Amino acid sequence: MAAGDHLITGKRQSGARAPALASVEQLRDAAGRHAGKRGAASIAWALERVRSGVDSRRETQLRLLLVAGGLPEPELDVEVNVGGGIVLHPDLSYRRWRVAFEYEGDIHRTDPKLWRRDIERREFLESAGWRVIRVTVDDLNNGAGFLDRVRRIIAQR
Repeated sequence: MAAGDHLITGKRQSGARAPALASVEQLRDAAGRHAGKRGAASIAWALERVRSGVDSRRETQLRLLLVAGGLPEPELDVEVNVGGGIVLHPDLSYRRWRVAFEYEGDIHRTDPKLWRRDIERREFLESAGWRVIRVTVDDLNNGAGFLDRVRRIIAQR
């Protein structure tokens, strides 16, 4: 599934996205050529769940966890104008509740420049009235506890 998300999402470059490697239609055509073969049912299942706007495998996992947990499907690649001409794109979000999810891989902790950028992004989003939920691999591995946390945050919004 994450591979499908990657194929239909162009890499973000200076706020814009480069062209995607493939379209959903191209993936459907490829899946159609494998109909009736081993793995075809899994491919069809995954194809219905691919989404454009995901930048990593972990973001795909997060999206699927939220949906499997009974929460609405989060929006991807939402533009959030935080003022001063600055537009940010949280990894995933619930615009309705002004909740943004930011997946924090280990590089976000070990790269000083990225760490400072993450702090600034969070401050911008929060000053614009958004609640930022920082997500780590531990959250993905402890789905029930993480989902409870998300539900509590949404209930407060």
